[in-house]
Amino acid sequence: MTHECWNKKILWVDLTTETISIEHLEETVYTNFIGGKGLGAYLLYKYLSKGVEPLSPENIFILLSGPLQGLPAPSVGRWSIVTKSPLTGIFLDSHCGGPTGRDIKKAGYDAVCLKGRADSPKILIIDNDIISFEDASEYWGKGVYETTDLLHKKYGKDFSVYTIGPGGENQSLIATACCEVAHQTGRGGGGAVLGSKNLKAVVVRGTNKIHAHNVDAIREVNKEFNTKWQNLDIDFKKYGSRHLVEIANEVGQYPAFNFKNGYFDEFRRLDHVEMDEKFGVKGQHSCPHCVMHCTHAFKTNDPRDPSLEIESMVEYETLGLLGGNIGISDPEAVLKLNYLCDDLGLDTISAGGVIGFAMEAFERGILSEDEIGFSLPFGDTTGAMRLLSMLATKEGIGEILSNGVKKSSQEIGKGSESFAVHVKGLEIPAWDPRGRLGQGLLYATGDIGASHLRGWPAKAVPPDTSVVPIVESLLHGRFEKTIKDCLEVCHFTNRIPLTMDQMVRMVNGATGLDYTQERMTEIGRRIETLTRMFNVREGMTQADDTIPPRLWEPQTHGPREGMRSFMNEEDLQAGLQEYYELLGWHADGIPTNETIKHLGLENLCDN
Repeated sequence: MTHECWNKKILWVDLTTETISIEHLEETVYTNFIGGKGLGAYLLYKYLSKGVEPLSPENIFILLSGPLQGLPAPSVGRWSIVTKSPLTGIFLDSHCGGPTGRDIKKAGYDAVCLKGRADSPKILIIDNDIISFEDASEYWGKGVYETTDLLHKKYGKDFSVYTIGPGGENQSLIATACCEVAHQTGRGGGGAVLGSKNLKAVVVRGTNKIHAHNVDAIREVNKEFNTKWQNLDIDFKKYGSRHLVEIANEVGQYPAFNFKNGYFDEFRRLDHVEMDEKFGVKGQHSCPHCVMHCTHAFKTNDPRDPSLEIESMVEYETLGLLGGNIGISDPEAVLKLNYLCDDLGLDTISAGGVIGFAMEAFERGILSEDEIGFSLPFGDTTGAMRLLSMLATKEGIGEILSNGVKKSSQEIGKGSESFAVHVKGLEIPAWDPRGRLGQGLLYATGDIGASHLRGWPAKAVPPDTSVVPIVESLLHGRFEKTIKDCLEVCHFTNRIPLTMDQMVRMVNGATGLDYTQERMTEIGRRIETLTRMFNVREGMTQADDTIPPRLWEPQTHGPREGMRSFMNEEDLQAGLQEYYELLGWHADGIPTNETIKHLGLENLCDN
């Protein structure tokens, strides 16, 4: 068995010395962690020392592929980054679409690990096995759209471009990096880590062929998947995730006015059908070789220069956080805000969370017009646009707010912590846990903080009963999502669905190994435990597995009126204990020595 789907090569890049090295990992690392998030968690835990400052040269930033990329598998246009988050100070993995991961794989590497800090702005070019560094001074300060266009003109369309904007350059803690404009590794401030390393962009071309042990087994699953897709009649097929605005409101999960409620009275103005008719263009920017085509383009004008027509690729999370969460129901306004975030290199989820926090602070009189520089009530599109630029440049109040809602509320004080909506420092996505039983526990236990991509409750029932009976099902969903993040399979395949059995068949076809669903579940458990070990090493405790005060407040109207995230605090604690026990962790949330040994992680503990 040759396992040709893995290159078995890790590219290490030292930006301080502009040198590279190749690491060949033991085969068991691949078989136990697969790729993507799992391989990234292994590398970060092994090579990053305890207590490293996230924006220091010592932090490691890892770009990762998976074993199915470059093969005829369905919906594997995703790829991952792993680093220590400057926003939360703990483990971070973030995932996006676009060709960068595939190009890294076809260039001959399973991961690219960046360390050090360049002495001036640089671009890293990976052209198969030729690695070089170019001066990035002429691109520094430019937005993502212009930078991507210029780099394609210089290197060619057959290279993929992954770049930061001004947000990352200025080390805003909510900064992201963008792949081919439309795809962002959004969460946790990864863009700030690249900015701290003086790295403007990674430009990659890979042309090698990836081999599989039994490619026909992968093609068989691909055929099954495509047949299901062709026979589906769902709104997602035509509109992507934008149709979820209506669905989320129906179950009280759509954020309104800094999560004061999970229902936005004006949500119908954000209608996905009307948005297509008024602003839609034929262009779409979906992942390579994916039949779902979920990333659609919409036309509007650049708010900084209305004479310029631009394209904005908006999706549900942005329609939530930069829509109802800040009191905006004008779809064109959301398109403009989304475009600014993408061009400045800011995470739309965190940006919407920060703006919502600032608007509430303004309306409460905690932040004055003089402190902000302008009036900032809910629904103020102009004010939101101005604040976005300040979050990227750290100008004025942006110096504080660019640190995210947790750190901002700690600095501003005056009771603002009570409406800083985050878990472990990461702003909450556009799914209010007061609308769905189990969502609060998934947020509270997320290894990166509040994430809607750490499993999902099976049923949309209100949280008016105990969470304890469904904890096991929540963990099963979390493990399955972890496996997808290792294989780089898109989250949206849950709509087909792509089953665990099909994923097992594909990875066995790629590797020639004999994975089973049980073994894959064990891998999910291993990775969940390893990221927990990382966070505990960085000082996280059981007290961090919680939700913010705002989400203990009952919703005041809508379909989940009166609902809180849990029945009470006791039920949250009971849910946590069930969660820990099922994972084989102590009652304080620390993995037991027996569990660590059982999962084969004991050797890592020596690092």
